[in-house]
Order: sequence, then structure tokens, then C-alpha cells
Amino acid sequence: MRQRWADVAFAHWPVSPEVVQRVLPRSLTPDCHAGTAWVSLVAFQMQSLRITHLPPIPTTSDFAEVNVRTYVTGPDGPGVWFCSLDAESWLPTLVARSLYGLPYCVADIGRAPATDTPNWTIARRWPERATGSLAVAPTDAVADDDLAVFLTARWRLYAGTRVTRMARVDHEPWPLRRARVVVCDTGLVRAAGFPVQGSPVAHWASGVSVRAAAPRRLRPPHRVDSER
Repeated sequence: MRQRWADVAFAHWPVSPEVVQRVLPRSLTPDCHAGTAWVSLVAFQMQSLRITHLPPIPTTSDFAEVNVRTYVTGPDGPGVWFCSLDAESWLPTLVARSLYGLPYCVADIGRAPATDTPNWTIARRWPERATGSLAVAPTDAVADDDLAVFLTARWRLYAGTRVTRMARVDHEPWPLRRARVVVCDTGLVRAAGFPVQGSPVAHWASGVSVRAAAPRRLRPPHRVDSER
């Protein structure tokens, strides 16, 4: 799949590794920065979504998306685990659920203009209901510290319920800037099982072009014969 993520707003909260482990399959463990796990709320505009070598699908290639994600280590290395992904379009939602095992949801997503960046408001309609909002105002400061890199330089995703899959994700380096939070309703984060508190670390990026490889099923963990 090829796509572009534009006007990307990030909000990140520290959480305990034990809380993250509760939402993961046994093949994955929390990836921590200085002993702390993190969960993020990310809102952006999906653009030019298409299967490689094919044109974009009319009416389903450009839509708003908001996801809740955390950071993990799996058999293939560090990556992202998506707790939920809210989108406005049914067709990409159903395709991503069946092909990648990603927990996509259908939502009404408003993108009201704010002073410097859109104010995203989310009302999930399926498969359950939840709400949230996010707006961040970018600053002129480049975000290139260790934590910013840890939270955004991720090149694979893990997904699945009964079967865990991994897919490579490639894009150019983020044009990442520090940001301040303007609006943040953590309803989607709480619905994912993370009772976060306090002001999050915020970032913003104008966008990147993305290529997501086809998912690959992870092999089950090697079992040692206890009689040997």
C-alpha cells in the first residue's frame, strides 16, 4: 500500500510497562524509553491511499484518521502496536481489518480550523462508541531529541488478534517540530485501556509519503522439548 500522511498531530503520555503489556499478545513486549512505556494519540489526513502500481480508489483515498498506539518489541524488532484506528471510510476500514488485522473503527471525524493546525474531533460509530479530540500548535523548534526519535522513527507495525502479523513501513524522515497542546480529550486513549493524566508531549509534522508492505504472519514461539 502507498499513501501520504499530512498535517500530523502527535500527543504522547508516559505509562507503566505493566499497563501496556496487558493489551499485547504474548509474542510482544513493551518497548521502553529510559524504563518508561508510552502511548500516543495521533491524528492526520490520509491522502492518495492506493495499492502499489494501481491508481487511488475513488472516494476512499483521502480521509481523516486518528489512532491510539503504543511501542513494542517483537520477533522482528521494535515497532508499533495499534490499539485503535478511527477512519471515516468503510472500505479502507474493512480492508485493513481483513488484510492486516488492524483494529480499524468507523467514526465521524471533524477537522475544524484552528489558529495554526486543525482541531480533530472524533465520534466513533462502529464497532463501539467512543469520543475524543486533539489539536496541537507547532512551534519553530525542531524535535530531534532521543525521545522524539523513539516515538516516531518506527519502521514496522504489529497487529492481529488470534494471529499476530508484522508489516514493514517505510517513509522519509519526519519533518518533526515541537508543539503545544491546544485541545485534548483523551476519551479514545481511555477506551484503549490507558487512564492517562497530565499534559502530553506534543509534536507536529507537515507530512510524509509512506509505503506499507504486505503483512507477514509471525511464526509461533519455539517450544523446547522438556524431555531432552
